[in-house]
Amino acid sequence: MLRIGRIDYLNVWPLFQGLKSLDRSLGGLEVISGHPSCLNQLLSDGNLDLAPSSSFEYLTRVGSYSLLPDLSISADGPVKSVVLVCPFDFKEMPLRVANGLRIGLTSASASSKALLRILWRFHWQWPEPQWTAVAPGQGLDLGNPFLEIGDMALRLTCSSPTGWHIMDLGQAWKEFTGLPFVFGVWMVREGLSPQAEKTLAMVMRSLAVARQEFLRHPHALVHQYPRPEWLSVQALENYWQCIRYDFGPREQAGLMLFGEYARRLGLLTSVPGLRWKHPAAYKKIS
Repeated sequence: MLRIGRIDYLNVWPLFQGLKSLDRSLGGLEVISGHPSCLNQLLSDGNLDLAPSSSFEYLTRVGSYSLLPDLSISADGPVKSVVLVCPFDFKEMPLRVANGLRIGLTSASASSKALLRILWRFHWQWPEPQWTAVAPGQGLDLGNPFLEIGDMALRLTCSSPTGWHIMDLGQAWKEFTGLPFVFGVWMVREGLSPQAEKTLAMVMRSLAVARQEFLRHPHALVHQYPRPEWLSVQALENYWQCIRYDFGPREQAGLMLFGEYARRLGLLTSVPGLRWKHPAAYKKIS
């Protein structure tokens, strides 16, 4: 049995569709859902074998994981689902922070929190604020600027509340660096059993097929997804066009640059290299 983590967000739904038939043919994969921070903890504790989880978690604990090649959760520009939400014009931010304004950080994602702090310091060069923890979905109730991610962030992007302003962090990173931002990577814990290694190879192949299917026929998947009322077909299609599953040279460069800025900010002690997982039974799909 291979234990796979699944982020409870729209951005990975197309890939997990590709695992449905494999799940049936293998007699069951154990899929455990949760926020990125939850999956980080489960991986760290050895309670997951594989998960599309936080890129910051990988940079923090590189010795504990290896990466699936050719697969990430990235954006080369707007991402729509990682946003800074603010009840006033962003031009007012420096003065308001100087007067003691607090900024809420969602507890759901380590990568997005680090990204916001990096953009704050090095791109916008705003004064350092008081950072406070905010539970997912609770930011609007507090009345201060806050970081939101996932489907709740997408909903705010699709329909901003009156008087609130939205800053897309994927777009901000692209403007700052010219590179894609890697929000998530597929991490494999060390020490899998031989049987789990074989299962992993089949999962990798299924994910590669799902990625290709998504690129070739995105419209078909849009109509398969059970949309909530607030999300139109067009909005879902536009969102998925922002999500990239590539992990090529530009994505890798973006991830390493993210690590370097995190090191400068004191969030990392060093920037590790990338360690790849290549099961003997896996044959790459060209």
